[in-house]
Amino acid sequence: MNTLIRWQIISGVDTFLNIISVLLVVYALMTWVMRPDNPVYIFVSRIADVVLIPFRPIGRWLINAGLRVDITVIIALFALRILRGFLMRLAYGGLW
Repeated sequence: MNTLIRWQIISGVDTFLNIISVLLVVYALMTWVMRPDNPVYIFVSRIADVVLIPFRPIGRWLINAGLRVDITVIIALFALRILRGFLMRLAYGGLW
C-alpha cells in the first residue's frame, strides 16, 4: 500500500479517536452539570453511549465490587489510548 495513503488513513483514524476522547470527557462533565432533558446533553449522550456500551459491564462489576464511582468513561478513555498506541505502532513501521 502506498505510504501516503497509509499515513492519511492512520491520521484520519487518529483524529477520529481524539474527537471521541474529547466527546467522552465532555459527556462526563455534562453528567455533573446538565439536566438529562437538555437537547445538547441528549445529543452528546447518544454518541457517547455507543462507545461506552462495551465498557458498562466492567463499570457495573467494579461498582458491585465496592467502588463508589462509575469509571466507565475512564476505562473507555484508557482503551482508546491503547488503540491509539497500537495505531501509532502501525504508522511507524510496526505491523504493516
